Amino acid sequence: MYLDLFLAGIGGQGVLLLGQVMARAAAAEGLQVTWLPVYGVEKRGGDATCTVIISEDEIYSPVVAHPSVMVLMHSRMVPRFLPRLKECGLLITNSTLIEASEIGRNDIEVLEVPATAKAQKLGNEKVSNIVLLGALLKRTGIMPLEAVRRELLGSSKNREEQLELNLKALDIGYSL
Repeated sequence: MYLDLFLAGIGGQGVLLLGQVMARAAAAEGLQVTWLPVYGVEKRGGDATCTVIISEDEIYSPVVAHPSVMVLMHSRMVPRFLPRLKECGLLITNSTLIEASEIGRNDIEVLEVPATAKAQKLGNEKVSNIVLLGALLKRTGIMPLEAVRRELLGSSKNREEQLELNLKALDIGYSL
């Protein structure tokens, strides 16, 4: 089992949290993990990216030049990062903010997830990252949904109402 994943969005969309939750859940499952965040100095609105590698075997570098899986949360990320995705790779987009016509590649698989729209229906668009996480787990099968649920439940940062919202968002993404 091996997954190299690149996540990109705008600061405030929860890109780093998405990667961190995934990495922590995988580590709790006994897998080898790296999580490499990169973000601008802006509080909100700057670029935010991270790379997550999950493997049964030792990982020698957290750097991935051409990931096999990419999650893009905002259309501003498409021209900048999409060329890095491997041929035959998987692209997961927040289709609420990224039009299919922006992709322009037919050598990759595209999974369009209306993450922001689904999150808004839950009452908080900030959980669009967790909707995408659910879809990512379902599509890749990298780890069980329960592993991520346990990570969310164990997080001391989750207040009760936020935890409930995150768990609903995760289930919605997984069901898409």
